[in-house]
Amino acid sequence: MKLRIFAEDKPAEKVFEYQLDLADQTILLSTELLSGDIALAGLFSALKEK
Repeated sequence: MKLRIFAEDKPAEKVFEYQLDLADQTILLSTELLSGDIALAGLFSALKEK
């Protein structure tokens, strides 16, 4: 998967381009870890309220 960021600063007449190539497995793993962290935070928050 490719992530491409493009920005143009017209007053300064500058163009910024950045491209990041990531393996699909890396994206899936990152998403899975982030979702797990959010779920754990919700679980701990629910347990703390009791």
